[in-house]
Amino acid sequence: MEVRGHAGAGPGQETADRAGAPPGRGVLEGAFHLLDVLSAAEGGAGLSELARDAGMPKATTYRLLRQLASLGAVQRHGQRYLVGRRLARLGDAWQPDPRLQAAAREPVRLLSSLTTTVTFLTVLEDDRIRVITATRGDITEVPPVLPGSELAGATAAGRVLLMHRPDDDAPPGFTPAEWRRARTAFRRAGSIAADHQDVLPGICCVAVPVRGPDGEVVASVSALAIRPAVPAGLSELVLRASREITRNLGRADARSAE
Repeated sequence: MEVRGHAGAGPGQETADRAGAPPGRGVLEGAFHLLDVLSAAEGGAGLSELARDAGMPKATTYRLLRQLASLGAVQRHGQRYLVGRRLARLGDAWQPDPRLQAAAREPVRLLSSLTTTVTFLTVLEDDRIRVITATRGDITEVPPVLPGSELAGATAAGRVLLMHRPDDDAPPGFTPAEWRRARTAFRRAGSIAADHQDVLPGICCVAVPVRGPDGEVVASVSALAIRPAVPAGLSELVLRASREITRNLGRADARSAE
């Protein structure tokens, strides 16, 4: 990413820098952009690294970091900055769409009961795969999947949601070549993503998109089996659960319109 220095800066850029925001951005937008960069830096990052990755002058980056640290959104350890506890607490307060959660709860529970799988509904939020609702039935080999939990983009649920982004570029976690292969396989499978022990040994998963009443993809429903191969008939049952969630969303819309 291009780094904008002070050399050759015009009056508008100087004004933006004095305000504590990168050129062309407001203070709030600049702060959130910097937090996005910082959240992706595992183990934190130094001032120069953050300025480079955010495309901001070091002086602007430093001023924003000081302001964010005073609010508890950023913490500093030595020469490295990390996401602060206050921001982490706010992130934990994320709430799923209650309408979607209600529409999926019974189909997800029934799917788990019929297939003896861990089933869950996920949504895409800024390239992050977040769980809306989940159940593992009698399966104890895996820990509970809680609402708000994040899944990797390489999972079947992640691939289903990432395939329907408006952006064709490779998302985080995929090289361009890997993303092209994933898109080709997804199209061949008719919008069904299957994980054949690709993420974890001994675990397979099937995921399909969930569409809203308007036809737009709003979520993904998945069934995870503790098996060396995808059980026969699992894909059809996941598709059936997806259609039932769509019907429930339609009924909810009809009730709210009355």
